[in-house]
Amino acid sequence: MKPDRWWTWTPDFPAELVHLQSGYRITPILYSSRLERATLLPPGPDIAFRSRSLDGSGAAFSTDFGDTVLDWHYTLPDSRSAALEWALRRSGEWGLRYWILVCVRSVNGAVLKFDCDSGALASEPGYPFFEAIPSEPPAVATFHESVEAVAEEIEENGYFFLGSRAGRGRVAAMRFNLEQAPRLRIQISARENCPIPGDSIASASSEDGTPQAALRAVHDVISWNHVWDDINRRPYTALSRFWNRRKFSGFGVWLNDILFNALMWSHFEPRAAIDNFDAVAAWQTSEGNFPCLVTGNDAWLDRSQTPIAAFVAWYIYARSRNLEFLERAYPKLVRNNRWWKDRRSLGDSGLVAFGTSAGAGEGLYKGTKLAAKNESAMDNSPLHDPAPFDPESGLLLALDVGLNSMFALDCEMLGLIAAALCKTAEADKFRSEASILGELISKELWDEERGVFANRLLDGSFIRPIAPTSFFPLLAGAATPAQSEAMLGGYFENADKFGGRFAIPSIARDDPAFADNVYWRGRIWGPLNYWCYRGLRRNRFDRLASELARKSQDLFGAAWTKRICGENYNADTGEVFDQPDTDGFYSWGALLPLIAVHEIIDEDPWNGLNFKPPAFDSAFGPIATKYGPLRLDARDGEWEARFFGDILLRGNVGGRLSKLALDKGKFEATLSAGPGGEWLSIPDRRITAVKLGGLDVKSSGKRVALPVRREPTLLTIYFDGASVRG
Repeated sequence: MKPDRWWTWTPDFPAELVHLQSGYRITPILYSSRLERATLLPPGPDIAFRSRSLDGSGAAFSTDFGDTVLDWHYTLPDSRSAALEWALRRSGEWGLRYWILVCVRSVNGAVLKFDCDSGALASEPGYPFFEAIPSEPPAVATFHESVEAVAEEIEENGYFFLGSRAGRGRVAAMRFNLEQAPRLRIQISARENCPIPGDSIASASSEDGTPQAALRAVHDVISWNHVWDDINRRPYTALSRFWNRRKFSGFGVWLNDILFNALMWSHFEPRAAIDNFDAVAAWQTSEGNFPCLVTGNDAWLDRSQTPIAAFVAWYIYARSRNLEFLERAYPKLVRNNRWWKDRRSLGDSGLVAFGTSAGAGEGLYKGTKLAAKNESAMDNSPLHDPAPFDPESGLLLALDVGLNSMFALDCEMLGLIAAALCKTAEADKFRSEASILGELISKELWDEERGVFANRLLDGSFIRPIAPTSFFPLLAGAATPAQSEAMLGGYFENADKFGGRFAIPSIARDDPAFADNVYWRGRIWGPLNYWCYRGLRRNRFDRLASELARKSQDLFGAAWTKRICGENYNADTGEVFDQPDTDGFYSWGALLPLIAVHEIIDEDPWNGLNFKPPAFDSAFGPIATKYGPLRLDARDGEWEARFFGDILLRGNVGGRLSKLALDKGKFEATLSAGPGGEWLSIPDRRITAVKLGGLDVKSSGKRVALPVRREPTLLTIYFDGASVRG
């Protein structure tokens, strides 16, 4: 989200509206006479995050304080204007004794004046322009030294106290009670002439099918967690607002969490995706690694986390075609990749291990086994229990199948990025390294006796615990067909291992540690589901991928009815708060509904831009793609694909269309197997020739009738007189 817009930027106060350009902040405070207490609505039980519009123009939440429930809506249409509204849903006491104090201040010290006749609040001349006009005048306006002083005054003196009533000052409080104003709207304007450039996509459809609900859920979660880091002066998406002050003292960049936020934002607004990537890259160490964690308290420079940054950078580029971003990200990505090879290689195995580096910062746990486990992002996983730690090298002496699969993927993605930047020799080098790593994983980390990939100790023995990371070789393209079939049948679908109603537990169900149900010892995590889904799709295990998408959405959806997005979930019951070690509005929990989004529209390195039209009447999107925002509308067995609102394609094809490519006079896509009777058309274009699997197909000039397809087949449609190349 562009920093020149009104937004809920403040990490510690999610109901506070902030206009960064002018410096004005609007902070609601609630006061209950029954409780004799006021609240600035920090993250917690007093506030519940509701929906946010996909284009950023609206935000809804509810408050439950003193047993009085209010529904709130913020309208945020552009860089200058906003509106704040509330409506009473349930009273916990007489409305005259329940007060809403709308506080306004500017970090630039602007003087505000109140007009008691109109009830309007405005800035005085000489300061950035501000105006707030309520639909009903407040009962009184008061002025203070700070917003905290507003809350302290009403708690100490009650709502009859008028000692702070005034006509002008720097911190204003417009005071309303619910007897007077059970429903109210305040129209807000602010101006400052220093716009920040950015880019966003078109507004969303109001229709809401199951896939659209998943798309909206992803956006709601990352939008509510998207804040302004006042310490480092930049926007980014927090792991969770609940952690910002309590754990991190103002800001917290936990490496892969923030990268996942960047990945999720790329579907909606590339600028916000890049902001999150930059929040990670800014802390790259002199050694070359992206640090595991940097907060207001500490910096874990001695360790990193599994290398996913190149995949995320490629993903942002694939959807935005922002070459400038790719050019400046590439050198940092290469340095991070080389750090893994230089600092984490385990003996002469050709593979890498987790560790902690001597001489790099003074982060908590540095030089310990716990620090090395931190690098896995699965800190207390049973996978690490049998692995010895070598204090001299700082390495965990085990070849981790998940880490090496992600390292191979990192090399593969760098090959793609180098190719996009026309660095042919570097692209070939990284592709070769990815291939070599894949062969080593397939050979050295395959446990033939058990029929599954597993972590391995230096003495050659395999570690007994099995996690979803055993399926990551699919993601890296390292598993042979025979290996894939064996482990998917024996482990992924096996209800005693990783199958069952709720998927995917972070350790096999028959492992003794599963019963611990603490963090990575048995609970379900969005990132594990996400990477497993990617691996299944890459290897065309489409049935299993679709089943995982359904299970992930079902798991997420049950808690989401209460607007809970779990950091992790109970693998037996699907509960979030059955134990204390989980957060209820954690960003990467939205990876679960993101999988359901990918079932409809996706873009990955192996299938390109692809979509599968919904099987029922619905509207889905828009989602950012390399051709602009894409939206699907399905009705009565037919569908339309729209870019920027214009119909690109119309048809009734029921399967997936992959590797979509649109050029001057030509459209290409790989169609999945399908029956006869299907058709496609390109509205407002005259079709001149069609090839399917290299063979000519007759066309009416307006519509292509497709024959039976028994396997995925390349379709090429030429239009408007373009020539057909053989």
